[in-house]
Amino acid sequence: MLEFAVWSLSILAGIAILVLAGDRLSDKIIEVARRAGVSPLIISIVLVSLSTTLPEITTSALASYQGVNGIALGNALGSIFANIALILGLASMIKPLKADSPAYENSLVMLASLIFLIALSIDGVLSRLDGFLLLLAYAAYLGWLLKKHARNGADWEPVDGVGIIDYALLIILGLFLVGGAEMVVFGSKNIAQALGVSDFVIGATVVAVGTSLPEMTNAIYGAIRERGNISVGNIIGANIMNALVVLGIASLIGPLQTGASVLTVILVLFVMIPMIVSLRKTGGIGRRVGAYFLALYALYLALLFYGVEL
Repeated sequence: MLEFAVWSLSILAGIAILVLAGDRLSDKIIEVARRAGVSPLIISIVLVSLSTTLPEITTSALASYQGVNGIALGNALGSIFANIALILGLASMIKPLKADSPAYENSLVMLASLIFLIALSIDGVLSRLDGFLLLLAYAAYLGWLLKKHARNGADWEPVDGVGIIDYALLIILGLFLVGGAEMVVFGSKNIAQALGVSDFVIGATVVAVGTSLPEMTNAIYGAIRERGNISVGNIIGANIMNALVVLGIASLIGPLQTGASVLTVILVLFVMIPMIVSLRKTGGIGRRVGAYFLALYALYLALLFYGVEL
């Protein structure tokens, strides 16, 4: 009985942290962007995505170190799919997301990063050299991004300078999101196991959704407060980091056998391409596209339930 109380308290405390940190992070992004003269989209793509992608970075790096290639690779690809299908699907159903034109440009980089990853892994392995090339590609992307958009992508002039403490606070708030998500996953997983729910179901639902809670919290707050640039930018940045940084670090630690199912890549493309088309045509993601994303995520869960190898 005491254990159930501890697990329940962990869930409640985790949700409270997610709500408070998510609200503060959304405000801080706007504040830092305004003071630095940089678009909130760019802040979300770089700094916020780094902090909210830490669970994926840690999981894949540890899996690679332990020789569990399937988890290292599946974690990254699965996160890319969930970020679009589940998180942007939910956020856009709450309120249609509007994003500036740089969102479309960076979504093309997101697609290119996935294609680059596929090209490197077509020989059946992501070697340490491939890992280095993935990280090099991300460094080149950052250089292009900062040069192109710094002080050009904002809708306002810089008001004041931004210090290292401001940027550190963005990362710290992101880490609070990660910590809150971990508490929710810890409590939910233990309760589910105590009730006799299988590890498979836990992994496909509680843990999968739990590791995406930082991005989800940030995206939903962006939607509620009509800050589509934050919602979309965080997802784009997280997906680029999953393809280039998460798997780059993992394959540097140890070569990864790329045994991912073709179906996984197809599912990712089935959400990524409509997302890009929607950003190009409408400058955002509406409820119709969001409903399609959620329907595809439901199909994904059904496939998992029926034991289809993904």
